[in-house]
Amino acid sequence: MNLDYKQNKSYGYELSDNKKMSARERNVRDRFSLLKKSGIFPPAEILEVGSHEGLFLKIAKENGYGVLGIEPNAYAVKHALANGVETIEGYFEESFNRVVDRRFDIVALFHVLEHIPDYAGCLLKIKSILKPGGYLVLEVPNGKSYRAKKYGNDWMYFYEEHLHDFSPEKLKKELERLGFEIIHMHFREFDCAHLSLRALLDRLLPFKFRGMNVKIRNQVKENVPAENKEESMETKARNAGFFLVPLKVFLAFCVKFLKRGDFIFIVARKSN
Repeated sequence: MNLDYKQNKSYGYELSDNKKMSARERNVRDRFSLLKKSGIFPPAEILEVGSHEGLFLKIAKENGYGVLGIEPNAYAVKHALANGVETIEGYFEESFNRVVDRRFDIVALFHVLEHIPDYAGCLLKIKSILKPGGYLVLEVPNGKSYRAKKYGNDWMYFYEEHLHDFSPEKLKKELERLGFEIIHMHFREFDCAHLSLRALLDRLLPFKFRGMNVKIRNQVKENVPAENKEESMETKARNAGFFLVPLKVFLAFCVKFLKRGDFIFIVARKSN
């Protein structure tokens, strides 16, 4: 159990960062649109495991879904409750007894499964609280994404807090083994439409773009004197004014069409 995460104040500080929260809201709205495209409509009851600040559930509630979150971070729970999202404080394992007798139409986990040591046991517990034909909706980093292959072990989502590395094939196989039928699989990117020009190109071209991967970004800070840094591509592109907008729209379309997102988003149905 990670007690540091439960009382992580930096997470609380992020909740007051309007820029970050706007990006997160756009991101969860994109997830929500994929949920609706899968034909799952209100008044379905949703449980989100690792519900963070409750943005996804808040949007779901506004659209007529019944919602409940489970979240270990105290600051995130406080934020969610203040926004009218019913949330249980704690990890799923310690909170399961509070939902064991309930049945949900949907259980969602976004960037949670890779942190759980016994992810198969967790999924079986989730299956037990899903209604017959209920849906599992999850998102994890794609260990076989374009950028994961390009950056190898330096890819930004390969780090010690992630206990499991999932590929589309592995995830599909595991879910089917545990009694779930894959309905939809999408390859997403965080707030794709608002990525910088360089971030979009990093997902389309074989070159390693400086500053576009966490570990590379750290190297840049340490090794490149500020006075010798060249004007960034993004700064130059800004000078092009409105010509940048249609270019970024086109590149974001290419990222989606070519399935170059770093995340796997899955909708699966309980099959037995």
